[in-house]
Amino acid sequence: MQKSGEQTVTIESVGMSQREFLTLYLLHTLRKKANYPRAIHQGLKNQFSGKVHSYDYLCKICNRLVESCHLELYTNKGRNYYKITEKGKELFTWYKSNFKERLTEVKLVIDRFMFDLTGSGSHPLVTHDLPDEYRSYFSKLISVKDLVRYITLETAQSRTKLYMGEVADILKAHFGWIASNGYLYDLAHEMEETGLLIGRWEGEKRTKRFLRITDEGRYHYKQIADSAAYRVREIQKYLHDVLSFLEEGT
Repeated sequence: MQKSGEQTVTIESVGMSQREFLTLYLLHTLRKKANYPRAIHQGLKNQFSGKVHSYDYLCKICNRLVESCHLELYTNKGRNYYKITEKGKELFTWYKSNFKERLTEVKLVIDRFMFDLTGSGSHPLVTHDLPDEYRSYFSKLISVKDLVRYITLETAQSRTKLYMGEVADILKAHFGWIASNGYLYDLAHEMEETGLLIGRWEGEKRTKRFLRITDEGRYHYKQIADSAAYRVREIQKYLHDVLSFLEEGT
């Protein structure tokens, strides 16, 4: 169930503008067969029912693609149809080369978190870390804070103490993703201030701070896990749908 204040995931969340998404959708669907605008719009609404898609804006994008010679407009029995051109097929190939690898790599990490959160879905083995060039994109896509808090509290429930370096190791080994040490320690400090964790320094040099979960942390764990699961599930669905476009014909 969606929590109060949670935002519905949109296609913009996965790094595309609405114009880019509609362009990709049109190129994808018209690669299969020519079609008329109302049928194209209905197919869009059926597949992406969680968002309102403007028919007028879809037609505007169609006409722009006709002007740029990526689509061709023709009339059959009094009805306007659009079909893809060779230039349009080349543009679709460009989208694949620019988006497919990034979205595939990110989805591997998302799938691992989804499995950990719910016990369902695919669980890809970690064979390599998320490439550095995609880490900032991943952080924009998902609530990193929710994921790290979830993993920290989940781990802390079965241990008498832990430190954030161990959380970093878990993220890397189990999910193929890492957050910066500075972010992890700042978040740990915030979790202490909000009463989710309690910590103490090891030794006089204060180089390692051991943490343990509080009753407050145990109480809020499920809420944090549910929030993370909702967001991850929504992102996973959109990544799956967009990748289904990009992977066809490969």
